[in-house]
Amino acid sequence: MDTTTAQVTNDFTSQQVEDLPSATIGSGVLNLSLLDSGLQRAVAWGWEAGLRSAASVRENNNFTIEGVDNNDTSVTGTLVTVPNDAVAEFSVLQNQFSPEFGHSSGGQFNTIVQSGTNEFHGLAYVYNQNRNYNALDTLQKLSGLTTVPRFDDNRFGGNFGGPIFKQQAFFLRRL
Repeated sequence: MDTTTAQVTNDFTSQQVEDLPSATIGSGVLNLSLLDSGLQRAVAWGWEAGLRSAASVRENNNFTIEGVDNNDTSVTGTLVTVPNDAVAEFSVLQNQFSPEFGHSSGGQFNTIVQSGTNEFHGLAYVYNQNRNYNALDTLQKLSGLTTVPRFDDNRFGGNFGGPIFKQQAFFLRRL
């Protein structure tokens, strides 16, 4: 808590991005911002249409990747969605932030992407969902179904990074 300013800030580290539940498709880490007080899903014409920060409308949000504009003005959301495993840090600013964020009066959402390091490292993952993990819901039971309908969703991926020249140049490759 910063008592020197009225700005409300919440930073999510890469460990929190990894550990906290968020959607792996669609909004991705933006869903983490719903853990902040004053943020909620905006609904327009019966479908979810982004985020609302405090009393502002969703059109007043500003999305950046490492401080660079990432706003899609046609849908008032992000232009590029960064995959969860490529996020190093994610921050949300609300309520009377400093003038450097003068673009919008709503929430300020900034994503920092991972980069290579002086050590080789990598990770691999699978997002797996299928009928064996799901149970029949009430509507399926009422419609007479006795077994879970077939649903298989398997997505594999990973990344690998390391030094090109020690202390000078690095790489991070998504697989």
